[in-house]
Amino acid sequence: MQVEALNSIDQLRSQGKSKALLISATGTGKTFLSAFDVKKVNPKRFLFVVHRLNIAEASMKAYRAIFGESTSMGVYSGKLKELEANFIFSTVQTISKDEHLQKFDPEYFEYIVVDETHRAGAESYQNLLDYFKPKFLLGMTATPERTDGLDVFKLFDYNIAYEIRLHRALEENMLSPFHYYGVTDITVNGEVLGEESSFNQLTSSERIDRIIEKTSFYGCDNGKVRGLIFCSTVEESIVLSREFNSRGYKTIALSGGNSENDRSQAILQLESDKVANQLDYIFTVDIFNEGIDIPSVNQIVMLRPTQSAIVFVQQLGRGLRKIDEKEYLTVIDFIGNYKSNYLIPIALYGDTSV
Repeated sequence: MQVEALNSIDQLRSQGKSKALLISATGTGKTFLSAFDVKKVNPKRFLFVVHRLNIAEASMKAYRAIFGESTSMGVYSGKLKELEANFIFSTVQTISKDEHLQKFDPEYFEYIVVDETHRAGAESYQNLLDYFKPKFLLGMTATPERTDGLDVFKLFDYNIAYEIRLHRALEENMLSPFHYYGVTDITVNGEVLGEESSFNQLTSSERIDRIIEKTSFYGCDNGKVRGLIFCSTVEESIVLSREFNSRGYKTIALSGGNSENDRSQAILQLESDKVANQLDYIFTVDIFNEGIDIPSVNQIVMLRPTQSAIVFVQQLGRGLRKIDEKEYLTVIDFIGNYKSNYLIPIALYGDTSV
């Protein structure tokens, strides 16, 4: 599929197109795919744009594997501004500001890759895209369909280079298979929990007991859970983490308020083989939806009412990375009486019909 995608991108360029959109499911190697295309074009100046520093660093590492030491590479984010590098890996929050844009001629970069292009409706991305005039612009996303009115396809003149949807990636054995369980019978005082449930109900002992019951019942592939639990609010994640810990689990709650170092340390603990350091679960709200690579995750629990197919795919994708030790991913979706419980076909096929 990567070869087909590269040929398609090359064909668009041969037709005089200066933009292309790559739709590539999480875990299908889109960063490496882009690196292969950049190597084919061999630009003197190249820019790779992401939304987090750790992703910029990981992307640079991937490019280094393809280009070796023959090309100078550097990071442009926060206090680190390695302007002398030919290939720059930058966070959009930094480079999109006028004082940084003005350091570059609009045509300075011959080739620009914008990762997670579904974010392009944000002002920072718009500033970047309006300013730079590369010879070729490649956008990459797993989730181009938006609910906020942004037409991602239009940004790239409707030039779709290639689509690697989740179902095809699974068929091609590129991703870990998953077992999906939709749980509808979590009750508190006889009431099935749903979208209107109060915070007290969401954090009640009865609900926590039922969550533990279900996560234990459906389990994971090897009996040792390395799980992500997606919550509705920061407060819920903190309370649930504390209650799980009081019941003998090792967990931590993370949110946007935690530092990059906090997140990195938690991921290391979740993936650790040392029993004393291991975490069973990370409770989180949104921050691990995308851009985070935790291959060892073998159980994902969705406690929030996931009504967005985009968010659903992003959360599902956190556990689909393949590693030898993982036979399959377990997905436990606490649907309750939520209105939107048809997200699996959308996730697999990109179908937006109801």
